Amino acid sequence: MEGENKKIKNATPKEYNGIKFRSVTEVMVYKTLLLAGFTPLYEQRRFVIWEGFHPTIQFYDRDNKTHMLKLNSTKLIDTTYTPDFTFEYHGTLIIIEAKGFENDVFPLKKKMFRGVLEHLNQNAIFFEIYTKKQLLQAIEIIKKL
Repeated sequence: MEGENKKIKNATPKEYNGIKFRSVTEVMVYKTLLLAGFTPLYEQRRFVIWEGFHPTIQFYDRDNKTHMLKLNSTKLIDTTYTPDFTFEYHGTLIIIEAKGFENDVFPLKKKMFRGVLEHLNQNAIFFEIYTKKQLLQAIEIIKKL
């Protein structure tokens, strides 16, 4: 899962304020948050949502070259999630994910990330934003904190 979703489906990368965003939607969210008086950080905080390990059980899968079974004992790497925007507001961690089209990995990562948030030793709020109208609603919620 790590590193699979670097490109966003049907998104046009755009640079703004010296930051290379992956989509026009992310630029809109960033600009709107700035105008609302927040200081959003773009892709600055990474969360481990599943911790990798060195396997101890023998695990055989197909060798890509020979197509025969091969012992696979490589370390399983962490699965991480990096939200689009994070910032602190009145002691609460605000997390905003700007979505256009969901890729096939995001629903599972979102579910796993919700578990991470439950065990975070900090107040946090997560927003999944698809439209500017939703973003403005989120800003209203944040400002009530």
